[in-house]
Amino acid sequence: MFNWFKKIFVSYEKILSSNNTDNFADTLLVELKASSTSAITNAVNKIEGKYMKSVLEESYFPLQSLTFVPNDIEVARTLEEFFRVHEDINPDFRKVFCKSFLQKEYFSDRGAKVIIDDEFVPIFKIDVSSLEEKSEDEKYLISIRGRKILFSSHANLGNPKKSYRKGDSHLNINAKSELNKIKNEVVVKLLISDKDGHRSEDVTLPTLIGKNPDNACIDFGITPIYIRAKYVSRHQIFIYSILDKMFYIVPDEATLTCRNGEGEILEHGKNYSIKRSGERLYLGVPPENSRPLTANVNPAEFPVLEIQPFSHEGRAVADKTPRPTVV
Repeated sequence: MFNWFKKIFVSYEKILSSNNTDNFADTLLVELKASSTSAITNAVNKIEGKYMKSVLEESYFPLQSLTFVPNDIEVARTLEEFFRVHEDINPDFRKVFCKSFLQKEYFSDRGAKVIIDDEFVPIFKIDVSSLEEKSEDEKYLISIRGRKILFSSHANLGNPKKSYRKGDSHLNINAKSELNKIKNEVVVKLLISDKDGHRSEDVTLPTLIGKNPDNACIDFGITPIYIRAKYVSRHQIFIYSILDKMFYIVPDEATLTCRNGEGEILEHGKNYSIKRSGERLYLGVPPENSRPLTANVNPAEFPVLEIQPFSHEGRAVADKTPRPTVV
């Protein structure tokens, strides 16, 4: 799909052999998010045809189970060790970790909705012995895009339930869980200045920002954000979260890079932590450009992006963050 995804998906053996747990966790989250989105949307697409659209609009399907099966023996072994080590420290680690890639709700094209209970934990079937019996050619699957698929996944949905509406005298347990889970959604506010002027967008992570982020990234649970400017790469900035931390990266395939608020040129492929006070980035900078920022920056040519993290309650961390302006 993307050249820079090859580093994440195709070359994951290097991550496993290097025992780099942080990189493995990053890879795991992206892959599990894509796999869970595919399994849940496939499940709801199979059963929504039984119901009238008016019923779907007023109801939701509860997710009863979500099962992941590693397709590769090395992934199975590393995943088993990953959970074992962290659950020795925190017995609830698996539930916290899974919240990092599960969305609070999923939608089909017809408007059917799937809600994830706040206490829901997926099932990981780590059966090393069964994987060892597979031949060398069968031990992993390959998608039509040529990347390895690390997990097979399957979702089971319950019968539709009436959605909670404001003014109802009773609130069912699943609706309460849905409302309570809002505080756990990983969201950032993006303040963008480009050819279209200034705008603000609240975006669920992960998100890919650029001139033309492929619509196919939605299949992986990634939100595309389009920037209209002269100097900006098709895939310019990728923002993601790992547990309670947020990061951004300039993909290796980006022909241009960015400057941060301090005027430093960002390195391709390097993970940058997002400060609680937020980040301001000047997009579309040639990698070899060593000139300092000037007062003549035109957002129609060099767009400005400000990343403003939200608190768990859905409010901006900083009380006031200035809108990106020409500097």
